Amino acid sequence: MNQLTCSPAADRPTTILIGAGLRFELEKRVAEYGEGRRVISLVDQVVEDTYPNLLPSHWLKIPLSGGEDCKTFEVLERVLRQMIGWKLDRSTILVAVGGGTVGDLGGLVASLFLRGIELVQVPTTLVAMLDSSVGGKTAINVPEGKNLVGTYKPASLMLSDVELLSSLPREHLLSGLGEAIKMGIGFNRELFALLESQAATVCAGDPALLTEVVTMAVGDKIATVEADPHETTGRRRCLNLGHTLAHALEASSNFSILHGHAVAQGLHFALDVATTQQAMTSVDTERCHALIDEFGFARQPLPAAAQLLEFFTRDKKMEKATRTEATGSNTK
Repeated sequence: MNQLTCSPAADRPTTILIGAGLRFELEKRVAEYGEGRRVISLVDQVVEDTYPNLLPSHWLKIPLSGGEDCKTFEVLERVLRQMIGWKLDRSTILVAVGGGTVGDLGGLVASLFLRGIELVQVPTTLVAMLDSSVGGKTAINVPEGKNLVGTYKPASLMLSDVELLSSLPREHLLSGLGEAIKMGIGFNRELFALLESQAATVCAGDPALLTEVVTMAVGDKIATVEADPHETTGRRRCLNLGHTLAHALEASSNFSILHGHAVAQGLHFALDVATTQQAMTSVDTERCHALIDEFGFARQPLPAAAQLLEFFTRDKKMEKATRTEATGSNTK
């Protein structure tokens, strides 16, 4: 087991545990935050069906469908009102068990209920382990775009059991590896080299290698989050490499494209821009393109620019000047 800590300024630290078999320690780890506290779990129904003994029987549970469909105002209201109906108090611990969508919703619920309760993240997909469960971002979607409504709510504990990844469909495992490739390209030469040399073994779901990949990627994300907790200095935006196009592709497809697959297409595009702007050598960009291709993310034709433009203009990372330019407004 590897243990890391994310300690953004002014936010409570997150203890991050990564390894094989950690699900068997979940009840004990949660109990360390105080005996007798009521625990409610938001759990992906597929995870519940696959691992029926994952959660203690005395915990309250709200099963969710998972996927982007659970990140709506309707589901958010339903969950909050159920918790109010159970007369839960501010000592309650919320445990979000599932992929990034359940984690996003769970984090938002924990930040809103009674103005904030304890949060534990148990990511069950590689995307969530590498990315969405670290750093405190929460969100739901609206028709205008992805993740446009949310808060910052770092978890007290994130427990990542890489053995849970063995039940993922291959396309979902690959989706997570799209995020791993992003971290290798943008942050970590050692991770890039590992993915380059061990692509087949990583894709086969080797637990030891996945533990190493997750630990390396999360370590780099921690350093970035700690330096720019609420994305105010610009450094944390580096984590969004390839994501502006990726989010537009996801939204324009009504979220039929998996996140990591969309990120891979965004990376291909970003590398082309880097080459055009002479920010990278053609040798380096071709090496990066080759790694993305090696994991099954060959470049796909993009939709028409007009189809994507409306999502670009509503992207949460855009600045006022960029929004004005994108919408064709004239403020002079």
